Amino acid sequence: MPLMDIFTRLDHAVHKVSRVQAQAEATAVRGLGPSRAPRRRQVIGNVTALVQQLPDDAVAQLLWQAGEVRRSADALIAVAAAEIRSRADARLDVPALAGISDAEAERLAAVGAMVAESEAAIDARDVVEATDLEVPIDMPWWHPIAIAVVEGRLSAASAASAREGLGEPGAHVTEQALSDAAERLVCSLTAAAPDAAAEAARRERAALEGALLLLPEPTVADADHARRGHG
Repeated sequence: MPLMDIFTRLDHAVHKVSRVQAQAEATAVRGLGPSRAPRRRQVIGNVTALVQQLPDDAVAQLLWQAGEVRRSADALIAVAAAEIRSRADARLDVPALAGISDAEAERLAAVGAMVAESEAAIDARDVVEATDLEVPIDMPWWHPIAIAVVEGRLSAASAASAREGLGEPGAHVTEQALSDAAERLVCSLTAAAPDAAAEAARRERAALEGALLLLPEPTVADADHARRGHG
């Protein structure tokens, strides 16, 4: 899951957007000539006119590819923001450089830190496997979310919402339970908007906590039995 995948995906999406633009410009009709045959123009003066020339399926493709560009760009902003925050360099103003709000910069930086920790765990696991060392490498519970960001299946903003909605491990909700919930989320939230990701994550968290409410409370007799069993 190298960061280069994001650059490759961004380049691929930009190339496809450019192809849609070129096709629209090549087929744009300016008017009718003396022979009543449509005349084509090579350059369209504004983006609205360009998009208006496209059929429905091409507009949908353009929108999807533009979304790919945005998801890839936001993933890069997240990683860069996390790196800048780790350096504590006051000269590098993330909101100003990226054109985003302070709050958005903080949320994206948090996602970038998730990606960095997941990639570090993957690198460590690869080293262990290559050297036949028997050292357990635990992935962070949010690993499925970080992977989805790098692969473009989830935007950085939606990843932040999913992480916040799932909450943190607690006495009754284990890291493994959260990891399983994160895996379910990313499988069902491909390209989902942040509000949809937040709502789905809150439902997952509620399900994890609600299931525990169905378990009977331990009694004094149960506690005595447990002590005798370990005695």
